[in-house]
Amino acid sequence: MMKIRINLVLAVCLLSLLLSGTAFAHQDGQILQLGLIRNFGYGGLGKIQGNFTLKVNDPPVDLAEVSFYVDGELQEVVLKAPFQYKFHTSEFEDGEHQMSASGVLEDGSTLGSTTIIKTFLSSDQAWSETQGLIVPLLAGVGVLTLLGLGVPFLLGRKKKFILGKYGLAGGAVCPRCGLPFSRPSLSPNMLVGKLVRCPHCGKISVLPQAAPSSLQEAERRYAEEESPQIISKGEDDIKKMIEDSRFED
Repeated sequence: MMKIRINLVLAVCLLSLLLSGTAFAHQDGQILQLGLIRNFGYGGLGKIQGNFTLKVNDPPVDLAEVSFYVDGELQEVVLKAPFQYKFHTSEFEDGEHQMSASGVLEDGSTLGSTTIIKTFLSSDQAWSETQGLIVPLLAGVGVLTLLGLGVPFLLGRKKKFILGKYGLAGGAVCPRCGLPFSRPSLSPNMLVGKLVRCPHCGKISVLPQAAPSSLQEAERRYAEEESPQIISKGEDDIKKMIEDSRFED
C-alpha cells in the first residue's frame, strides 16, 4: 500500500513537471513582438505626441489574450485579434514611458513581450521639435535650389551643346522651344523631375529625364533650326557685301 502511494505521488509530480515544462517552453521559446503605429501626431528621435496604436506583430495562432501595460500599469486587456491598444499621449504625463505587454495562449501558458521606450511630449513641445526639424530642412532645400538655379544660369549658355551627349542626369526637352539639352547634375530634384534652365531659350522648368525617342525628335528639330540660321546668316552677309560694293570706287 505504501509503495502504491509513493508511486502515485511520483506520477503526480512527474505530470506536474511535464505540464509546467510545456508552459515554460512557450515562455522561453516565444516572446510577443510589440510595434508602435503613429495614427496622427509627431514622432521622431524617440519622442512622440498624439494618437498612437500599440500592437502585437505576427501574433501566435494560439494567442488568446493580450494585456497592454504602460510603466507596468495595466491599460487594456484584448481577448481577440487584432491585438492592439489605442491611446493618446495626453492621457499620460510628459516624459519617458515604458510600454510592454503579456499574452496568454490557449493552453494557459503565458508570454512576455519586447519593450518600447518613448518620451511623451506635450503639444507645445512637439510643435517646438517640429520647427527645429523643418527650419534647417527648408534652409537646406533653399540652398540646393539656389545652387541648382545659379550654376546652370551662369554656366548654361557658355557650355557648348553637343547632340547626343547628356551626362549623368540625362537629357530633357524644353517645353517652350522644343530643343534638347543636358540636365545639370547639381540641379535640385523636385520628385517629378529636376529644376533646370534651358540653355537655348532660358525657360526654367521642372523636367524629368526624356525618353530616347523624344530626344531624337528634339535633336532633329535642333538640326533643322540650326541649318537655316547659318544659311540665312550667310546670305545676309553676302547681300550686305554686294550693297556695300556699290559705293566703292
